[in-house]
Amino acid sequence: MESPFIVESLDHIVLRVRDLEKSIAFYEMFGGRTAATGAVNTPMALGPATRVLLHHEPNYTPRPDGQNLQHLALFLRTDRSIDELLDYVRAHGAKPWDGPKDVGRGWIQFRVNDPDGNEIELRVTQAER
Repeated sequence: MESPFIVESLDHIVLRVRDLEKSIAFYEMFGGRTAATGAVNTPMALGPATRVLLHHEPNYTPRPDGQNLQHLALFLRTDRSIDELLDYVRAHGAKPWDGPKDVGRGWIQFRVNDPDGNEIELRVTQAER
């Protein structure tokens, strides 16, 4: 049966977080904006079409194997060098890993983990200078 719809973009992902303020600061590093802090979920807008909902659970204990979420992928556009981007990420407390590497699709990719160990894949495209 043919699908009556197509998926145009990711609407949102819900992440369980222990320290809401620390998590908000992490996603602000990528330009995230909060519209309001909800009773349970705090929506973070990341660009025009992507939302991450931070589900505040103060007693949440992340799994020790770091597999609370397989990963979240974000496309980043920059007119800076990849080294400047890596320096920026490190200056905000994140530790890049698995790259940077050219994945042959027009972007450079590396990964970081958020404060609760969730894996974030970053795909970086160079904007026109």
